[in-house]
Amino acid sequence: MQDEATRRKWREYKRKWRSENPERNREMYRETYQRHRDTINADKREVRKLFAEWRKTVYAAQGSASVR
Repeated sequence: MQDEATRRKWREYKRKWRSENPERNREMYRETYQRHRDTINADKREVRKLFAEWRKTVYAAQGSASVR
């Protein structure tokens, strides 16, 4: 599955299958989420922490800019 044509064909097949099987699709997503939820939640926590740090630096920069 190295060439682009094969990847495109496989993507189309998966898209068609998903649209024809919405209930099975939901089941698979739920199973996948349950299997990987610890990693998913850890990633979300990390992103929230990084965003909070970024926000502090932005507010600090804005505060120092308004003082000048």
